[in-house]
Amino acid sequence: MLKNELIRELSEMRIPHDSYSIDFEKNESICLMNDGMLWVVFYSERGQKTEPKYFVDEEEACDNFFSRLKVMLGI
Repeated sequence: MLKNELIRELSEMRIPHDSYSIDFEKNESICLMNDGMLWVVFYSERGQKTEPKYFVDEEEACDNFFSRLKVMLGI
């Protein structure tokens, strides 16, 4: 799925906004960001990027983000 589809899916599933962040880093959250060339998915904890995964493809990054978020929330 692409970012706009991911955002819609998270909203439809009523996933708490405090558990994730898209486009910016937020502590104690799964984050999805793009720097123009690469997508990165990571858990932000105390300002540190934990287990960052980098992707060239938006779809792969969004799928990884969604999977990690579901695991974190036990969905």
